[in-house]
Amino acid sequence: MRRIRGWVSAICLGLLLTACGGGDNGGSGVTATAKSAEETSSAQDKATVKGYALSTAIWKQIPIGVCWDMSSADFAQYSTQRNWTRQAVLDSWEENSGVEFTGWQQCTNDPNYYGIRITVEDIAGSGPHTMGLGAALNNKVGGMALNFTFKNWSTAGCVGREEYCIRNVAAHEFGHALGFAHEQNRADTPSSCKEPTQGTNGDTMIGAWDLASIMNYCNPEWNGNGKLSATDIVMAQKYYGVRKVKETVYVLSNGSGNVKMTAYDFPTLAVKATFSDMLPSDFKTVESLFSSVDGRRVYLTMWSSTGGTRLVTIDTATNSIMSVADIPGVMGYGDQVQPALDGRHVYTTQLTKVNVFDTDSGKLTRTFDLPTNSYARRIATAKNDLGGIYVLGFTYNNPAPAEQEIFRIDIATGAITKRYPSGTPQDYRLYQLAVTPDAKKAYVVSAGALKEVDLISGNTRALTDVPEKTPQFLTAISNTQILFSDDNYTNPNPIIVYDVNTRKKTTAFDTAVLLQQVQYESKTGSIFHARGTSGSVNQLQPRGDGTYKNVDLGLYAAGVQGGIAPFVYVSR
Repeated sequence: MRRIRGWVSAICLGLLLTACGGGDNGGSGVTATAKSAEETSSAQDKATVKGYALSTAIWKQIPIGVCWDMSSADFAQYSTQRNWTRQAVLDSWEENSGVEFTGWQQCTNDPNYYGIRITVEDIAGSGPHTMGLGAALNNKVGGMALNFTFKNWSTAGCVGREEYCIRNVAAHEFGHALGFAHEQNRADTPSSCKEPTQGTNGDTMIGAWDLASIMNYCNPEWNGNGKLSATDIVMAQKYYGVRKVKETVYVLSNGSGNVKMTAYDFPTLAVKATFSDMLPSDFKTVESLFSSVDGRRVYLTMWSSTGGTRLVTIDTATNSIMSVADIPGVMGYGDQVQPALDGRHVYTTQLTKVNVFDTDSGKLTRTFDLPTNSYARRIATAKNDLGGIYVLGFTYNNPAPAEQEIFRIDIATGAITKRYPSGTPQDYRLYQLAVTPDAKKAYVVSAGALKEVDLISGNTRALTDVPEKTPQFLTAISNTQILFSDDNYTNPNPIIVYDVNTRKKTTAFDTAVLLQQVQYESKTGSIFHARGTSGSVNQLQPRGDGTYKNVDLGLYAAGVQGGIAPFVYVSR
């Protein structure tokens, strides 16, 4: 492994860590992480498949276990750093190939353990490394060494940038753990790459030399900034296949008292995991259940009768708890929790504020303030507007009627950049906000009617073709279609899809009552729905003629009411 140089010139400061190479070499037989910006190469433009693999070291079985060789005290102390490592591997190798890593708990003395044992050390002159490539690491104590503190190694480059360094190093080292050697070790490495060979060689050169590889010391980006090159991805898929989409339905088998949640594989409906003892025992009621946009995390907010709310984050790959965060203050029935587009952060409304939680660390990191007397009630995001969030707030104007307004908040600065008056709210159930993926239109409920807000011009119009008075679960499922149900309590709650361009209204299902959740699944166009009390999760499957077939999945929820989702469907 090569550290980032201890001295940083003015030029290097301008490039942060991406062009400041140099430092320590690992010992003989040790494969390590490095970076250099000595020179670039015309080989960067090659379009062929590239890479350097040790074919005899490719793991034969998937998933591959991962465990931490550390004390219980260190395991707890380094929870955040372990999560950074886990996320870096997800974002790189698992996201782009069929490889899977599982476990991520403390190591045991099982002689038949199948997987990688990680130690954490900070030794001057010895950087992060693996003792060989691929399956040679199987159950080897010290098979992989990482650094979480940087007090003795790469101090100048990584102190204050620990997350950046930990993530980038982890992505590179797990490349070695999969059987991939350093790219500059290849026989066809051009003379423009001045880095020496290091660590174990591969036995298979795939295509032309790849400057952009995450495994190349001559890559001008340190460890590729933790990202695989296009050809790293092709090499990973050659040996481990393409990424397999996994679908899971998480159901609150019991939403209050002794809270229990069950994870079912979809579509086989086999039980994958149950959550009961691992949930906070002093928090007896679930307030919300939802998932991250990328499907990698499921979130629960849980309430205690003694006061307080906690946000529990679950890793959907391992079905283990990543973090538990205390949400300050009191969340009421009108408040909402909304995942950020980055898959890591979560927004919560709380009076006149929007709080931002980092679910890696379980900590409150930022707060956005609305104008005085404007109370945040709903949050929405748009895929084409990564820099902003949309907040539906209302203002008391006693004795005049309350007014509601959409605020666009710039995530980087916290400033309100746009405001859109949006009519008059009714009760808390009818605070609804949906924003189209292209960030051009928003939809709200005002005075018992659905309205469209043009986010470019600021104009509003009533959707007169949909006269439903109590829309719930309002979602923009495309740039031109919205999904909602009409909350008629014990009377039928029709589930409706409406195309705002063609003005076509489709009632997907018209006999549901007491709906607690409606969720759209984009891959097949299915709509999942369920009651909260003694209700089963159902799937509305689209037919070729534009109608839907309702299928009872037999996944029962219980102890959930008051608008709390009894299930969440996740695809990752």
